[in-house]
Amino acid sequence: MMLLIASFAMPSILYAQSCPENIGFENGNFQNWKISNGVTTISNNKNIVTTNEIANPAYGRHTVISDKNLTDPYGGFALVPASGGNFSVKLGNNGTGAQVDGISYLINIPTNRPEFTLTYQYAVVLEDPNHLPNEQPRFIARVKDLEKNEYIPCASFEYIATSSLPGFKKSKSNATVIYKEWSPVTINLSGYQGKQLLIEFISADCTLGGHFGYAYVDVNNLCGDLIIGNTYCKSTAQLNISGPSGFQNYNWFNEDRSVKYGSGQSIVIKPTPAESSKVILDLTPYSGFGCPSSISAIVHSVDYQVQVLEKNLVCQNTEIDLTSTEYILNKSAEFTYLIYEDKDLTKQLNGPIRISGNTKYYIKATNYKGCESFATIDISVFDLTNVTVKNPEVACYNEFIDITKDELYSDLTSVARSYYTDINATQILADPKNIKVSAKYFVKLSNNYGCNKILPIDVVINPKPILKITDPAAVCFPAKVDITANHNFAGSDASFTYAFYEDQALTKSVIDPKNIEKSATYSVKATNNLGCAVSGQINVVVNELPVLAVKDPSAVCYPEKVDITSLALYQGSSANISYTFFYDQDLTNKIVYPKAINQTGTYYVKATNSTGCFVVGKINVVVNSLPTIVLNKPNPIFDYNFIDLTSAKIIKGSKSFVKASYFEDAALTRPIANPTKINKAGVYYISLQNDKGCSVSASIELNILPQPKIIVPTAFTPHKETNNRLYPFLVSIQKLTSFKVFNKWGILVYQTDALANGGWDGQFKSKMQPLETFSWFAEGIDTFGGKYQSTGKTILIL
Repeated sequence: MMLLIASFAMPSILYAQSCPENIGFENGNFQNWKISNGVTTISNNKNIVTTNEIANPAYGRHTVISDKNLTDPYGGFALVPASGGNFSVKLGNNGTGAQVDGISYLINIPTNRPEFTLTYQYAVVLEDPNHLPNEQPRFIARVKDLEKNEYIPCASFEYIATSSLPGFKKSKSNATVIYKEWSPVTINLSGYQGKQLLIEFISADCTLGGHFGYAYVDVNNLCGDLIIGNTYCKSTAQLNISGPSGFQNYNWFNEDRSVKYGSGQSIVIKPTPAESSKVILDLTPYSGFGCPSSISAIVHSVDYQVQVLEKNLVCQNTEIDLTSTEYILNKSAEFTYLIYEDKDLTKQLNGPIRISGNTKYYIKATNYKGCESFATIDISVFDLTNVTVKNPEVACYNEFIDITKDELYSDLTSVARSYYTDINATQILADPKNIKVSAKYFVKLSNNYGCNKILPIDVVINPKPILKITDPAAVCFPAKVDITANHNFAGSDASFTYAFYEDQALTKSVIDPKNIEKSATYSVKATNNLGCAVSGQINVVVNELPVLAVKDPSAVCYPEKVDITSLALYQGSSANISYTFFYDQDLTNKIVYPKAINQTGTYYVKATNSTGCFVVGKINVVVNSLPTIVLNKPNPIFDYNFIDLTSAKIIKGSKSFVKASYFEDAALTRPIANPTKINKAGVYYISLQNDKGCSVSASIELNILPQPKIIVPTAFTPHKETNNRLYPFLVSIQKLTSFKVFNKWGILVYQTDALANGGWDGQFKSKMQPLETFSWFAEGIDTFGGKYQSTGKTILIL
């Protein structure tokens, strides 16, 4: 075992012994401190600060700060002083309301410490509203002698907001705010050995409630003499000596004041004064902040160098106390030993240290007179610390992981392994060769030295990917289905890549999955970006189209209509299909009355089966137009003539016909035997038929009059009541122009040209004629305007 004497370079700064636990907040909390808040008021023109102890820090008013990068918003200074510890405390905030926030620490001065100092640093931020002094915001630092129940005058200070305070500046961000950056103050508590003192720090707003005040505090972790550095190591050629903080003037002298060593809180005296000589320091405080005094210290040298083991071997994760005699070989009760993890001695370690790897630590030994000694100690772990484990490859949900494989571990010489589910290695892993659950497992390594090391090993078994398949909508042939479409897999793992197969065994790939043209169940293999695959089935339905057979309906003649819904027109089509009918091929203009089509054209029938699939066919409807019939009535004739109904004049103006037929009846059932010779008056019917077989008929009335006649009775009796006059009866005669009666001697016995006179009454020259036969002559104009004459005889009967 080798001894290592502290030899690395450190400044020759001498410190006092440690202060009470956590007085500097180095535990990061308010352990051993009491916390209070309250209000500030005015009573009898005096500022009264009233506080009450509270159990827990008030949020935003009692704040432990550890971030050394934070700065104050008004002063811009760091919230943790660079020359202090790792923590500071903020008392109060920039809120108002006459708030008071305080902390206090009860310190017991050791009975063997006639000289005792306490150094703290403070920074203050105060609004300066120019109130009366007793109304202003303030910061109070004071020490109370509990035995006398009074504050020690030269150790108690009150900083009241005013721009004339020493060291205060105006804030650049707010002209009403003044601040003082971190300033150290050393309190001389010498002569209080064996007594209880209460250290208090208090921040207070203005008493009127409208302006704030807050402060930052950090207490040094070392307490001791007023003058430090008077005890030095023998190897030092100069004396680095310092006085207490917080005074305005410092003047250093030798014992008889014949030599002034210098001025200032810290000076260097070179060469080192003689052993046991005295150094005197005159202290002048700031006005109102202490008492003038002279203090002295005896110069001593100390010949102490801390000795440690050069090399120490421990098991990994062993907790060790580097301040024990196991590691400090010449440990002395007169020295305090502090452990640091950095060479600059800024990162102090407290309590036992858990060793996780080969590490250097730094030890500082300090006696209460301020002599310091330093050493470096190497802590190494046994070779077991070099064993490492790498995490196994990630597996998929349907695989397992074996964490016992040697390739996962390095440097396995003389190392035994066991496997656990907890970090304390108390719960044995049942089957480390077949792990199917993702988790952090633990491997306990044991070597021949009795060292154990527990290493974590992360097993990741990717969960079964989520594959959600929505069958695509059924389509109708010849439409095709794209089974690769994203919407078919909505809700699935977003990183999937897909492959498609015709069989469930995933051996026969689908050639063109974007154009599936037949119904079937296909298989989908989905692989995510972790390489894990899952499969499922996707059902494709390609429905057959219905068979539509269309037979055009027979042509009809207007105004006859066609029923295109007749099932007879679709014989040979699929069963159980429905039909709808449209005027256009795009099926946008639906036929409202398909049972009564009255116009020639091409119409469209949509045949839909039970799956919704449909085909469209054409159906041709012919509604032939009728011939145009125009009948011209012939002039009337006498019945000794004939009318030719077939004459072109009669149907002149008729159109679009190829055949004319003639009938006696409207039903066209009795053809006229000889339509070229009609001499009988009446209504006849002519039918015209076109080349499509469509016919139209109309009636025509023939005026055939009896031939003209003048009929005279063959006898008349003038003396009877009837037939007592002789006059002609006219047939087809429109006007009688002459009626003459002659006796047997040819003498004209009666003559008239009109029938209005009632005829011949048998007299001639007013004398009744005898019984005899008379001759008559008649002449008239017939119905058609021709002259007609007739003669005859009549007998006059008396």
